[in-house]
Amino acid sequence: MASVCGGCLALMDSGVPIKNPVAGIAMGMLLNDKEGVSDENALILSDILGTEDALGTMDFKVAGDRTGITTFQLDIKCEGLSLQTMERALEQARVGRLHILDKMDEVLPKSREILPDTVPKLARFTIEPSSIGKVIGPGGKQIRAVIEDFELSNMNVQDDGSVQISAFSQEKLVEAEAFVKKLVASSGGPSGGRGERKERPQYTGPEPVEGQVYRGKITGIHAFGVFLEFMPGAEDGSYPPLEGLCHVSELAQDRVRNCEGFVKAMDKEEFNVVYTGVNKGKRSLSRKAAMGMKRSPNGKKFNKEKQPEPVSVTSEPEVEVIAKEPLSVMSEQEVDVITKAMEDLQEP
Repeated sequence: MASVCGGCLALMDSGVPIKNPVAGIAMGMLLNDKEGVSDENALILSDILGTEDALGTMDFKVAGDRTGITTFQLDIKCEGLSLQTMERALEQARVGRLHILDKMDEVLPKSREILPDTVPKLARFTIEPSSIGKVIGPGGKQIRAVIEDFELSNMNVQDDGSVQISAFSQEKLVEAEAFVKKLVASSGGPSGGRGERKERPQYTGPEPVEGQVYRGKITGIHAFGVFLEFMPGAEDGSYPPLEGLCHVSELAQDRVRNCEGFVKAMDKEEFNVVYTGVNKGKRSLSRKAAMGMKRSPNGKKFNKEKQPEPVSVTSEPEVEVIAKEPLSVMSEQEVDVITKAMEDLQEP
């Protein structure tokens, strides 16, 4: 019955809206004579332990709220129970249940309206689909800034403009939603949540080629994927490197359940990725597609025609190498000996 009380408190602590708190208590009974069923012969016990259950003649579990019983269970080891004994047991269980509910109310009288910071929280809102690019930013820099500045666990923007954000802090969740709505309502705005920032320079170098393999350097790890720099910036610093997102579903052939743990287990700061184009305003990358593929030198498109042809065992260079080695020739006597041995083997 302690699990009934503890389970109810756990639901209320996690914000589950239950109608009324519920408590449970286990009742027992001792008899001077197991053959007798009279009420005078019975001693009712409250909140029995295992020993009292084993030595007693009744196990009567009762659970409910302040208005009545929600469930009960009864088993006995005697010949039967009188109505007077049951009435006494139920009344004693009611008093005990109300006492436990009073103690529970002192700790948590109702379900929490605001969840503690140990519980993840979600918020959903919508923006105009035309403002999606402003929220995501070039190469996903804007959405990364929002996630980092407001300590979000994740942020997902759909094509129809629906936005879902998650965080442990309710305060950060509210601030992030207010910032995004302010961002899309204004023509410009800062690129994060900690006040005004200098406008970040945009990448103006050569465009990456879809289907091409690039070497990406990790710049950020999140639950939804990994950000990487895969195109170099200008040597004079006039524009930064180009960043892209390798979604968690594109990290490996098998399903990756923990993105951060997977990347840390790789113990690499760089890995090969395939550029797959622009998706929802972000440059999309795939490590899964790059597995087993060669990376082009200097980011140029790999020309399969220039690959060295595999040398077969019958190719001319191979024959030339073998021809230069001294060849051993058997004498006529050695041939005769081998021929004679083969004839002897064939005779019955």
